[in-house]
Amino acid sequence: MNNVVEVKNLWLRYKDGNWILKGLSFEASDNETLLIVGRSSSGKSSFAKALIGIAQSIFGAEVSGEISLCSKRLDEMSLREVQMCVQIVNQDPYTHFLEPIPIDDLISYAEKFYGEEAPSYVNKIIRLLKIESIVEKPITVLSNGQMRRISIAKTLIPNPKVLILDEPFMWLDDSDGMELVENVIDMLRKMGKTVIIFEHRFKRLVNKVDKFYVLKNGVLEKLDTNILKNKMDGINNQGNANLVNHKLDDLANQISQCDVVLEMNNVWYKYDNSRWILKNVNMRICRGDTIVIYGVNGSGKSTLLRILAGVLKPVKGYVKRYADVSYVPQLPYLFFTEDSVNEETEAICKAKKLGVKCIEKCKEVLKRFGYGYDDFEKLPLNLSWGQATRLSTLLAYFTSKKGVVLFDEPFTGSTYIEAYQLIQTLSTLSDVAKIITLSSKDYIPLFPYAKTYVLEEGVLKPFLYTDNSINQLIELATKIYS
Repeated sequence: MNNVVEVKNLWLRYKDGNWILKGLSFEASDNETLLIVGRSSSGKSSFAKALIGIAQSIFGAEVSGEISLCSKRLDEMSLREVQMCVQIVNQDPYTHFLEPIPIDDLISYAEKFYGEEAPSYVNKIIRLLKIESIVEKPITVLSNGQMRRISIAKTLIPNPKVLILDEPFMWLDDSDGMELVENVIDMLRKMGKTVIIFEHRFKRLVNKVDKFYVLKNGVLEKLDTNILKNKMDGINNQGNANLVNHKLDDLANQISQCDVVLEMNNVWYKYDNSRWILKNVNMRICRGDTIVIYGVNGSGKSTLLRILAGVLKPVKGYVKRYADVSYVPQLPYLFFTEDSVNEETEAICKAKKLGVKCIEKCKEVLKRFGYGYDDFEKLPLNLSWGQATRLSTLLAYFTSKKGVVLFDEPFTGSTYIEAYQLIQTLSTLSDVAKIITLSSKDYIPLFPYAKTYVLEEGVLKPFLYTDNSINQLIELATKIYS
């Protein structure tokens, strides 16, 4: 088999900082599918960017070593040659688009390769990925998961030999979203493509890859894929998923007596002349509650949180707030305002008038989550996605002043272990109410005392979900990363 990607003795660091990649060597052959996992900030995204040259040319990384793509040295390739050989699906799908309507952007990009045949070629990819219903909508009304699907379509346009997927499951739901990525991987294998996947959530990928690596301390360690597949099969066989709907009246009786901090009454919402996103939604949040809202992409979870936060106003109905409400959006970088993690921590504590003890507490918690001296001096925008998400989540939580915190997909960019640690930490303040939205059911069983809802076709319904495989996944992940 011919190697389409070869990396020899790769070193990488940013602005004279510590080396992130240390003498890393790696090969990927024709029609191979490889999975690379690693903790947040282990260097996965930097490695992916280095493979196509943008870590060096755009992000200013210091890189040494040799990278070859499609039998040619990277430093001798033109931009078009790189694009025809390798494409990367970024963590943030919005970075792929320049125009407000995705279909226009896709066709403009395709014209560079296919000229007048561009619309026909784009339509084939759109049908292949079953995204006809969303590509003509403005980017501003699409969910992050929907944008992820369209970004995959864009990277397929040049028909590259290698496709790099940087956390492809981020924001994707259990249903069509993850199934789409799995189908794309299967399709690419049949087409003879090489696929390199960087992903935290390996549960649904282990049985689809030829090689499995873990990135630790700047180097790649190859693991025995057959052993991992057997362990994963055992976990899947022991899993016992169960979904049970409950009547709203039953839940209402449970919370009839409580210190109410937030209410949503008969709320309806839609954007302009579109369909109703929310229909007669009612919620009553008590002090200390943990509320988990599950729903597929586009179901209205983010819209619901924005209404609770006061960012949007209901078309019908009303929201009453009896306590301070903080909102942490899916895009964690929208949460930040300062030039360093230190300054961000100090600014939010001062804004909430919580004093020096708040600053000390927040920094203590961040250190427990692995934020070191260098991280505290970093611009929050330069943190890895997982680090940035956990930073916004933890700062909002520990400065909430006995109020309500709204978390939109707070586990994106986190390993199974990091998500578990975050969930445990979010249970430490008994007087803070939390509303957490999820597009995957994976972590719901780790909230045993939460009130759990599903948002479906605009209607909010209570339900219970159990699956005992998540604890075994955490155990397996601990062994892999140790």
